[in-house]
Amino acid sequence: MAEKYDVVVIGGGPGGYPAAIRAAQLGARVALVEEDKLGGECTNYGCIPTKAIVRPLEAIHRAASLPFTKGSLEVDFKGLMEWVNGITGQVSGGVETLLKGYDVEILRGRARLSGSTTIDVDGAKIWADRIVIATGTSPSSIPGVSIDGEIIHNNRTILGLRRKPGSMLIIGGGYIGVEYANAMAKLGVEVTIVEMMPRLLPGMDKDLARVAQRRLKKLGVQIHTNTMVKELKASEKGAEATLSNGGKVEAEKVLIAVGRRPNTSGIGLENAGVSLDERGYIKVDENMATSNPRIYASGDVAGPPLLAHKAFLQGAVAGENAAGGEAVYEPRAVPAVVYTEPELASVGYTLDEAREAGFNAEEKRYPLGGLAMARIEEATDGMVKLVYNTDSQQLLGVHIAAPHAGEIIAGLTLALEYGASLEDLALTIHPHPSIVEAVREAAELVLGRPIHYILRRRG
Repeated sequence: MAEKYDVVVIGGGPGGYPAAIRAAQLGARVALVEEDKLGGECTNYGCIPTKAIVRPLEAIHRAASLPFTKGSLEVDFKGLMEWVNGITGQVSGGVETLLKGYDVEILRGRARLSGSTTIDVDGAKIWADRIVIATGTSPSSIPGVSIDGEIIHNNRTILGLRRKPGSMLIIGGGYIGVEYANAMAKLGVEVTIVEMMPRLLPGMDKDLARVAQRRLKKLGVQIHTNTMVKELKASEKGAEATLSNGGKVEAEKVLIAVGRRPNTSGIGLENAGVSLDERGYIKVDENMATSNPRIYASGDVAGPPLLAHKAFLQGAVAGENAAGGEAVYEPRAVPAVVYTEPELASVGYTLDEAREAGFNAEEKRYPLGGLAMARIEEATDGMVKLVYNTDSQQLLGVHIAAPHAGEIIAGLTLALEYGASLEDLALTIHPHPSIVEAVREAAELVLGRPIHYILRRRG
């Protein structure tokens, strides 16, 4: 007889394990099925390992560049990558501890729906009153190119490197490509980025993208935008790419970072009547319910934005509803962060998006050069940009290029959720000296009364 559960969650990443925990907190008997490592893409191949690479390199690079530092600080590349893998193992182990602490049964294997309430796990059948699908996404490639894990890599196989390459071609200038370019350039690797769109980070505010591009160029990164890779073949160095702009690039290693595809094939969705959208993601409503009311979906598999922090909240909503709750996923603002130097963070509308949405919108940039802490942190080329409704002075979006932008943006996300105005920001006391005080200064600048910025007098 098949084992019975109140809720079965398929996938142990950011969209899955919070669902299992929330359902268990509400008294449900819960099982979670995972075929790979707990923690999913974020913990094992994405957010956590990339930040574990970036953070120490930022500290080392900054320390070595200070005017009073003597000599260079060398990095043991093999030691760095082993340390990174150790961090991911600890975080993955922490997820397992959490699940066991809430009495969630962990089933190892590949799950496939055989009906609305039945699931096959590597040949064994289990039954669930409700199901949450959180199978995530996988890295995409480019036509005719195979990931061999030796010369041609994606964001998963690149973590297996144990020897620093002399050169690297990165195909794709989104956040994965830009973060790896930033890190590898600081290690002394000769880096080239090829991006088919007119600029790097096409999904972010254009001024933030310019900051990232300027910094990468200072690090020696060669950047080709409006360019595609027409051919990729083996060469004496490792690989040779022929570009659509007529150029050629030889590199020892290639990282393909051209996006993600949903993990929806081969899991039996057709057997349970679960519908997909035109891009292959699972269709969900505000309760995270699919076209089958007994089945929910959360995280990347439920569609963009493909962000772990979005998945955490969606997973909690899906898990609560699978356990009989009535939770709703309807955030007004979802922040996004790119961990370059300086960090880039956005939440809410860009100016173009705000105007397209019908707002009478404007934007104002406050440069970090007026802040004492920006000089201490050598981040005077950063900025805070506010997008606002000129009719109501309501905040519509915030875009930051600054140290700790990923931390600062959380407070601005709350401000957007609560419908804060520019006056609200201006009347909120921010600590000094700090980078975050640029938020208040930016609001004061829009209101025409800045203290640490000289307004040009007219007439």
